[in-house]
Amino acid sequence: MRASEERVCPVLFSQVAILGMGLMGTSLGMALRQQGLAQTVVGYDVQPSHLHMAYKQGALDKVVGTPVEALTDADLVVFAAPPYAIIEQLTCLAPYIPARALVTDLGSVKGAIVQRGEELLGARFVGGHPMAGGTQSGPQAAQPDLFREAAWAIVRSKPFTLKNDPWALRLAAFVEALGAHPLPMEAAQHDHLAALVSHLPHLLSFAFMKTVEAEPERELAKQLAGGSFRDLTRIAAADNALWREIFLQNREELLQALAAFESQLALLRKEIEQN
Repeated sequence: MRASEERVCPVLFSQVAILGMGLMGTSLGMALRQQGLAQTVVGYDVQPSHLHMAYKQGALDKVVGTPVEALTDADLVVFAAPPYAIIEQLTCLAPYIPARALVTDLGSVKGAIVQRGEELLGARFVGGHPMAGGTQSGPQAAQPDLFREAAWAIVRSKPFTLKNDPWALRLAAFVEALGAHPLPMEAAQHDHLAALVSHLPHLLSFAFMKTVEAEPERELAKQLAGGSFRDLTRIAAADNALWREIFLQNREELLQALAAFESQLALLRKEIEQN
């Protein structure tokens, strides 16, 4: 019996279309099918190898050759590509999305995505950002419990409450069914806070790792290193290309967070210099 037939939760959607079968999209498909939240999970990715691996991982009931095929009959559409690609996909595919479908995304920066989604689809586009991931990318690294206990931002361009927003409330119910914690917020607020607690830590980890690698005795230093080194450098193994895109799309908020951090570093430096 396939995982999609082992219903352990009420079915929330008839057909879910996931566009992008990397770590996040594949993990979502695995969770959907394992928990029986959708009758059918359909996937598409520009890389056929990702589709094959996602299907092999148990994330999909069906694979298709084009994104338009994936959208047919969907009542939940999830864009799970990098941020700029999501905007491009929304622009190209909005006319093909069924009128009854709830549409969301998994992007790490919300301002431009939510603005474009609401322009094209109105209230049925609700931005989303699960605060989950890993240092490994691709469908081979996917986990069905990736989102369990994670915060999951539910994002609009303007102030809203879940009880007065049927589309956002529906997404929040889905998030809770996955075992995550929905957190409603505005796009600008999300990008400001994500820069502080997600984007800045990745930036610092990348910079710290480069500092260590520039040390002539780096190999001996790594042998000496303990838990603090591992904690600081764990996320430096994340996908550099993806994080470069995230940094650039949230440039202004990240620069503000970096300036605040630099101020704290300057104070600490002064205190050390002055004993």
